[in-house]
Amino acid sequence: MPQPIKKSGTTSFYRDSELDGVEITRVIGSQHVFPKHVHDDSYTVVLVDEGSSYCVGPEKHEAVVNKQTVALINPAQVHSGIPVGCEQISYWSANIMLDVMTESLGDVSEKDGAAPEFTNMVVRDPGLQDHLRLFFHLLTEPAGRLERDTALMESLGHLLTRYSRGTSPSVPRHESHLVSRAKEYLSEDLGRKMSLDEVAGAVGLSRYHFLRVFKKSTGIPPHAFRTQRRIDLSQKLLRQGMSFSQVALETGFNDQSHFTKRFKQFTGATPRQYITQGAK
Repeated sequence: MPQPIKKSGTTSFYRDSELDGVEITRVIGSQHVFPKHVHDDSYTVVLVDEGSSYCVGPEKHEAVVNKQTVALINPAQVHSGIPVGCEQISYWSANIMLDVMTESLGDVSEKDGAAPEFTNMVVRDPGLQDHLRLFFHLLTEPAGRLERDTALMESLGHLLTRYSRGTSPSVPRHESHLVSRAKEYLSEDLGRKMSLDEVAGAVGLSRYHFLRVFKKSTGIPPHAFRTQRRIDLSQKLLRQGMSFSQVALETGFNDQSHFTKRFKQFTGATPRQYITQGAK
């Protein structure tokens, strides 16, 4: 599970070694004033829980971010962070490096080219907020790489298709065949970590288009499909008498606690209940 790399008061910074080029900041109950400044090589995406903040200063009343909106800051775009009135503000902020966003735009548009540019500084979009909340939540909870990759790509895909210039996603052909291949790949070697890059590459699609095709066909994201296969295998191993800790290891869960939580989520019972109740 990713851990804070720095903490001071109510501000925490998170990095995940498996998500290179992304740094997350969590701020709770702050009245800190950020002066006007720029980030030359990264984008900033801000999701507010409580309070509101001027994004460019009080003179730009239309650029206020609050819990109904999301702030989108381009590289080299002048911005500030000034709480409105005497309010405290709580928020998540993602700094995403220029090369990560450029690569993601290539996934979405299936074209190599210039870096994306957000067309709005503040947007009202509940769907985007839901995607971002899930991604931020997964950084503080036990989660597999495929699940975090998916949450990030869905957030960036939503951003780029709606709020950046020049994206026009194409629709892949032979979707049924691609999904069948993906299911087979996701069902293999269940004890090891698997990335979104790997699975999408195995079926010859970009990450964004693979997610669209897979979810359209199955109704669930690829990490949920793979987790179900891991739970299926764990039930078989438990019936064979393998210990809980060994089952967790064999099926790729972080530890026995994480395995128990996921097992109950998918079966409605703990591993111990599954064995003892099944033995009656």
